[in-house]
Amino acid sequence: MNTDADATPELELNHVSETVEQQIPTEEHPQEHEEHESKEPNEHVQALIKELEQFPEPEAKLHHLIAFMEKALAQTGTPHFKSFWEARNLCLPLFKEHISPTARTTLWEKYSALSKEARRLKELLNEQSAFAEEQIGIAIEALEKEIAKFAAGEQEITEPSLQLVPALAKHAALYNKIQAELNALNVSASRINALRKELIKTEMRVRKKNKFFQRLSAAGDHIFPRRKDLIKELSDQFSSDIDAFIALHFGKNQGHAPIFSLREEIKALQGAAKELTLNAKAFTHTRMRLSECWDKLKEMDKERKHQRAEKKAVFQKNAETIQLAITELSETIASGSLSSGEAQKRVDEISNQMRQVELGRDEVSALREQLNTARKPLMDQLEQEALMRQENERERAKAKQQKLIDLQKEIDQLIRNSAASSYEDLLAKRDGLVETIQTAAILKSEKDQFEKQLRPLRDVLADKKDQSMLSLSGDAKVAFEQLHSLLKQRKERRQEVKDQVETLRRAAGASGLGFEKAMLYQEQLSEEKKRLEKMNHGVVEIEQKIAALEKTGS
Repeated sequence: MNTDADATPELELNHVSETVEQQIPTEEHPQEHEEHESKEPNEHVQALIKELEQFPEPEAKLHHLIAFMEKALAQTGTPHFKSFWEARNLCLPLFKEHISPTARTTLWEKYSALSKEARRLKELLNEQSAFAEEQIGIAIEALEKEIAKFAAGEQEITEPSLQLVPALAKHAALYNKIQAELNALNVSASRINALRKELIKTEMRVRKKNKFFQRLSAAGDHIFPRRKDLIKELSDQFSSDIDAFIALHFGKNQGHAPIFSLREEIKALQGAAKELTLNAKAFTHTRMRLSECWDKLKEMDKERKHQRAEKKAVFQKNAETIQLAITELSETIASGSLSSGEAQKRVDEISNQMRQVELGRDEVSALREQLNTARKPLMDQLEQEALMRQENERERAKAKQQKLIDLQKEIDQLIRNSAASSYEDLLAKRDGLVETIQTAAILKSEKDQFEKQLRPLRDVLADKKDQSMLSLSGDAKVAFEQLHSLLKQRKERRQEVKDQVETLRRAAGASGLGFEKAMLYQEQLSEEKKRLEKMNHGVVEIEQKIAALEKTGS
């Protein structure tokens, strides 16, 4: 029985050994992993070997090794294949030891399943690694082309639209130029760093990974030194501008910019420090100095508020004095004891007093509102008086217009009836109208217009007088004297008309006249010429009659 029992395990062990040799070549895993894993002793495996010494039975050791292999494959991230393969190699000699057939079969199935799973995971990881290698190679190649373009000056650089405050405006062109180049370099630098991190965590052959690292290092040699120099130049200029700003507004000869303006400018400078690519030294230095300025502004604001509180008490005291004057004025106006002129004078005095004393904006606004309320009855009264004046003015204008109409009607009627009227009656009515025109409260231009309309009556009156004298009968000597007297009068009137014609001719020929005025002068000149022609006929007629009398007397 013992012999048979001992023979059976040997047969099974031989079968197992043959199976192992067929399924898993002993040289497979060293070749697959010689480039992936270090040749240094595996700490986990050494610890495992020490743990196996605690188990005297081969079966217990196999259980422990298979559990270790499961744990190596199941760990988070990439399975620890080196530990797995070394633990697997430790299992093979143990299967040749004396183990119960049932345990051996069960353990062998687990062993085989774990080996298949390890190969499957290895193939999957190799595919992922190959894909990752290809993608990283494409990314590095694109990065190298971009860097080559940048070095040759073929890449377009868009300048950023930085919102720079006045303190940085002097060197705005320099900031925009450097930051534009830094933006392009920062993109390349971030891509290099990202590719390095991706390369570190990607499983691939060590030689391939080293080649990728060398290419990234060469690309970085074109980016990082230039980027460092630009950052230093930008940082130095920014620090210099910040120091100049602080010296201007917070130094011994500090300016007098408003606190709120300085506060906003400091905020903008702190924002600019975040937008610009500065080194740590410049960023820390400028931020600390701006923080100190911010603290100074707080102290200045605190002092200003204290001064405002003191002024507020003065403002309140002055406002109370003026408020008493406004209350007194309001009561006086309400009682009606002041005339509108006196009340307005008091209002002006209070307004002047408000300008002469110290008052805050709120106090001025409140006092003005109270003063407007106090003088509202006065303003209503003045408005009513103004309305009454306007009404009286309209009535006067209406009466004046009616008077002009009536006067025009009288002139028109007198001219129409002039031929049928007697000399004495026409003369009396004409003189009455002239006197009415002269005493009327109308414009001079209107008086001139009416007198112009009455001017033809002078000729009518002269004709009537001449006819009456010509129709007289009696002694020839008396008639001769009358004709000479009439001739003298007509010549005088003719001379007056000549003078008027000359005056109008000069006025019409003057430069700078408007169209309407020129037409008016031409019209008057035409009328005066007609009168002159009529006067000439009258003079000739009398001279002929005098000549006839002289001929008769001779």
